[in-house]
Amino acid sequence: MSIKLTRDNFNFRFKQYEGMYFHCTISEDSEVIRYKITKDKEGMELKEFGNTHLKENMLYIPQIEAYIDLKSIK
Repeated sequence: MSIKLTRDNFNFRFKQYEGMYFHCTISEDSEVIRYKITKDKEGMELKEFGNTHLKENMLYIPQIEAYIDLKSIK
């Protein structure tokens, strides 16, 4: 899954992430979701990476302190 981080779609306060891409793979086998934030859609220019989680079908993105409803982006 790849999500473009824009102020039009998400209400977040950290401007340095605007226009970047959040990439992750959600697996039914694990509660931990590994992710990376990149400067490009292809995921090659890495800015940050880490782990996050799902809560009631909401994906948490720590860098922008926001939960994203998975139903709204699929």
